[in-house]
Amino acid sequence: MICSFLILCSTLYQSQTLTVQGIAKDSLGRMGMAISVNDTLRKFRDKAFKDKNWDGYDQLVNNKVFSTYPDSAGNYSITAKPTDTLYFYKRKYITQKYKVADIIKHNIKVFLKPMPCVSINKCNQETPSKLYIFVGKKMKVTTVDTSKYCEDIVDSEYKGEYKIEQELGDHYPSSEITFNAFDHISKFEYDFRNYDNVLTFIGEYCGDLIQMKYQFFPVYKTVDGRWATPVDTYMEGYYKSENNQPTAITFDQSIYFNLPGTGSGSDEQITQLKQFKFPEKYYRIENGKVIPIAGRYVEDSVKLWKATYRQK
Repeated sequence: MICSFLILCSTLYQSQTLTVQGIAKDSLGRMGMAISVNDTLRKFRDKAFKDKNWDGYDQLVNNKVFSTYPDSAGNYSITAKPTDTLYFYKRKYITQKYKVADIIKHNIKVFLKPMPCVSINKCNQETPSKLYIFVGKKMKVTTVDTSKYCEDIVDSEYKGEYKIEQELGDHYPSSEITFNAFDHISKFEYDFRNYDNVLTFIGEYCGDLIQMKYQFFPVYKTVDGRWATPVDTYMEGYYKSENNQPTAITFDQSIYFNLPGTGSGSDEQITQLKQFKFPEKYYRIENGKVIPIAGRYVEDSVKLWKATYRQK
């Protein structure tokens, strides 16, 4: 009878929700730590990335049943079951986790330690010692883990591996090149990773090869085997192109873009696209396809780039 009573009490204790209070700080005593019950936020976030469905995430973040933050002195309070696990995490710090029952029993105070990190190479070189301008064929682009850096950076970093198809700047002593590139949430058409071939600009800074940020042209073959880039109607207004206007170009017949939106598009949609994105002097729209009929050969695109960005 006594044994059954103890089992019942233990079961009731493990199933009840109670308020957990404690201390949680990082090694420098700074704010910014998050505390999550059973790592709920990370699990939901990972599933949202996988399913591409973020419904309910904001409500979950703001629901203090699942997460909380210590105050400036490190004090925190959260409701949980004794069988739950609290996760203490902060960017660039080593996550710690403890059973609620153990935190209460042993009065555990949490002090997060920083992750081992690598300092970013500091380079004050403003002008590149070499400028490699070339048409490159994408071999591989991989994401660089920026959490390894001691410093905080807001950009995504990538390592690009390309085959050089045509040089238009300094000579690179190999037919293949590897460089680093940085991007901050660019739209699809302005993310160099989304193109098989690009005219790109790579500077050598303190021995490192860095892509000039956001500065590239998607390129395609013409019927006579040259490289050329179609007209970006939005960017035309920013280019200093008085003496370098787009010209009629016959691209390879395989070069076309799918009409944005639904299928072949309504008459109204096509009219708007012709006015703002695919004007008739640069593009032809037929059978749901957008076919470029004007642009610049890469030699002229380099001149345009120098006039716009390099001022020489």
